Amino acid sequence: METNQNLQQPPKKLLNIDEVKAITGFSTTTIYKHIKLGIFPKPKNCGSRAVRWRLTDIENYINE
Repeated sequence: METNQNLQQPPKKLLNIDEVKAITGFSTTTIYKHIKLGIFPKPKNCGSRAVRWRLTDIENYINE
């Protein structure tokens, strides 16, 4: 019999702005401009001054 621990999904990878820039080739300005236009994934708040993007959101954006 399997336990719930075995059925859990792996943790989602969170990316900082430098990692997003490296993956997409976009500048910080372009990333935030595209977020404002609604064509780039919004980051998630990870504290009062930190934001992160889910790797899966960035991969989906690239694949679209």
